[in-house]
Amino acid sequence: MKAYVKYILLLLVMVAPAYMYAQQQQPEKSPEEIAALEVTALEEDLKLNAAQTFYVDSILSHNYRALFDEYEDMKNSGRQNTDSYRHVSEKWLNKNLEALKKVLDDQQYIMYLKRVGKGKEYKKGKDGLYYKKEELDKQKKAKSRK
Repeated sequence: MKAYVKYILLLLVMVAPAYMYAQQQQPEKSPEEIAALEVTALEEDLKLNAAQTFYVDSILSHNYRALFDEYEDMKNSGRQNTDSYRHVSEKWLNKNLEALKKVLDDQQYIMYLKRVGKGKEYKKGKDGLYYKKEELDKQKKAKSRK
């Protein structure tokens, strides 16, 4: 048993520095790179057409850059509490939602809401489309009465 514990400790001592070095070597992604990754994922998940992809890319690139700039301003001015960061994140998320609502169709928008944790009031129906939970409950009740 002691040999096993010594082996684990030795392994941790050997692996931890390499892991920490690897973590330090990964360059931080720019807002534009993060936006591009998000656009690629949205294009696939939401089945965006070319025009939607263009607009989503423009919106997210601009908003992510502005979000990171605001974070940098906060960091430079010494305002680094979590509430400030949460408030700024929420502000830019709402700007994304506002802008994307104009670009996406209703089902795509609901899928985006679900993706960012804001679509809790929607549920997928048997037909694969999203509906407000109340609407699905009404449909179930109407069918059960028949």
